[in-house]
Amino acid sequence: MSDRQEFSSQNSISNKNKKIIILYIAITIALTWLLQFMPMILGLDIENTSISSFDFASLFFGIGGVIPTLVGIIFVFVFYTKDGIKDFLKRCFVPNKACVLAILISLVLICAEVFVTQMISRGLGAEKLGFEGLKLIAQNPLYFFYFLFWGIISGPFSEEFGWRGFLTDRLYRKEKLLQASLFIGFIWGIWHLPLYFYPAQIQHDWFMINPLLGLLFIVSCMSAALVYMTIYVIAKRKVFPIFFLHMFKNIILTGAMIYPFSDTYSVVVVFVEIAMDVLFYVIFTRMPFYKKALEQTVESDYLK
Repeated sequence: MSDRQEFSSQNSISNKNKKIIILYIAITIALTWLLQFMPMILGLDIENTSISSFDFASLFFGIGGVIPTLVGIIFVFVFYTKDGIKDFLKRCFVPNKACVLAILISLVLICAEVFVTQMISRGLGAEKLGFEGLKLIAQNPLYFFYFLFWGIISGPFSEEFGWRGFLTDRLYRKEKLLQASLFIGFIWGIWHLPLYFYPAQIQHDWFMINPLLGLLFIVSCMSAALVYMTIYVIAKRKVFPIFFLHMFKNIILTGAMIYPFSDTYSVVVVFVEIAMDVLFYVIFTRMPFYKKALEQTVESDYLK
């Protein structure tokens, strides 16, 4: 193949990749917004609607929440080669040794963010954290599996096969990881738009306190995406530890493990999360073990 033919082939693949990325984002956002806005269109009661509620509105809410994963899996099976499908499944379900380190780093980061957030909140006069989730587990260890189940399906499994398993894979270029992370984070942030209209969701609380605080959630998604990409690289393109990172953020940082938390905490956490996520990215992407993992990570294109 001549240089001109090779360039033309690579350019064709790039254009095809861009079209698939745009199509994935458009379908994912459109379907999620349609489903999660549907209860409001139908006039259903959404006062207490969440992923773990059992009202009729939660059916639309829940299905809308799994669209990133559903569309991502469909796209993998439609657009990927057989080797690409195998690679996708291995990245999601077969951990390597690096995944253990990635999960531990994720847990330490989230616990540190909780600690810093609460220290600042206490300094501003906030109450202590309730830790009701941890107390329930201490009383009955079986609750651990209850929280693990809801923690895994409410974000990690419903989203990450798509955001990290498919979309990150399509955008993964070693020299453009920062741009890819911020782009994915922005899309991820605006995808949550319907949650601002559900009173039981923290995005609604933030927007009611101050619209600018609500909009900062999108910035926090962009900063979080930097962490997700860093963990993705450390684990050598494995999605498996991302499930845990997402779960830690959901059930520890602003979830059942520390609930109830003060209104002050719920505001301060947005700023702390953004600052510490960016700091994490700056520090860890300069560490030798990260650079080594990045060198060992292969850019694969499994499009048909």
